[in-house]
Amino acid sequence: MAASARGKAVYVASAVPGLFSHIKRLLPNAPTVQIDQQLFQDGLVTDELKLQIKDAEILVADPPLIGELLYVNDLKLKLVNSTWAGVNVMMGKVDPSMGKPKFILTRTGEGFGQIMGEYVVGHIIATERRFKETYSQQKEHMWAQKSLKTFRPLTSVNIGILGLGLIGNEVARMCKCMGMTVTGIKRQDSMSPSCQSVDNYGMLENLADVLPQLDYLCSILPSTPQTRNLLSGDILSHCKNKKPLFINIGRGDVIDEESLVKAIKSEWLGGAILDVFNKEPLPTTSELWDLSNVTITPHVSGPSLPEKVAECFVDNYNRYINGEQLKYQVDWVKGY
Repeated sequence: MAASARGKAVYVASAVPGLFSHIKRLLPNAPTVQIDQQLFQDGLVTDELKLQIKDAEILVADPPLIGELLYVNDLKLKLVNSTWAGVNVMMGKVDPSMGKPKFILTRTGEGFGQIMGEYVVGHIIATERRFKETYSQQKEHMWAQKSLKTFRPLTSVNIGILGLGLIGNEVARMCKCMGMTVTGIKRQDSMSPSCQSVDNYGMLENLADVLPQLDYLCSILPSTPQTRNLLSGDILSHCKNKKPLFINIGRGDVIDEESLVKAIKSEWLGGAILDVFNKEPLPTTSELWDLSNVTITPHVSGPSLPEKVAECFVDNYNRYINGEQLKYQVDWVKGY
């Protein structure tokens, strides 16, 4: 289907429910083409799929498919928008020997901060007010009022946030609104502007000095060569005095599982709330499943909401059509 004078055609190959309908609604004057999920659900680029998108200049797709399209010849792709915020699935397919892919890649940079902030704040409240313990007592028909009256208010909590991008800034704002002290942790050479919700900044280069101050350590870091295994080894031993809870909603490879299990068993950490892992799904043999002070969720802290993905894409679509600077463009060299 070729683009008409009404606007350039948009091809949508995504498993995000309702995404195509939202894009069609927001771009009533642009031709829209929905690709059958059967053609890309296995992540393979078949001849039939290539035939379906052979005329596509603009494509909205999920990362597993985009990763397989990076070096496919005979396509006319110029702008590809990912339905996810993270880009590690696609960057893992980049082959330096083959050069940079020929199309522009943008990601969904909006719509995740609020829901991921809810995840973080919700788990902190549940921890401080001991909801798990309360539920266990309920099952035993126990009225343990006295023990549950003693708790730490959020105004006494210091949370350290690793990763102060758009999502990290929103998490910081929501934590600050709940009265927490927010410590932002960033690189010395970081060019990111200061966040109004951050009370104190610590340098990544001096992480050993920052960790002893924290009650919670929340990682929202992407997967890059600079962040992988950042917390692996014994760096978390500096947490042993306050024993903070580790929350990971960024990427699992910020710490290897062996180091994380060691930090928990050694009581350097008071426990962990984990939504992302080095290997997903988390293998049933993982030791993390059976640690009593670990909460595991299956990568659901920030799902792609169709209306938000559509809004973010349509903004960039209009920018692209008008020759304006795109938002959330991925740097093929930097990897984010």
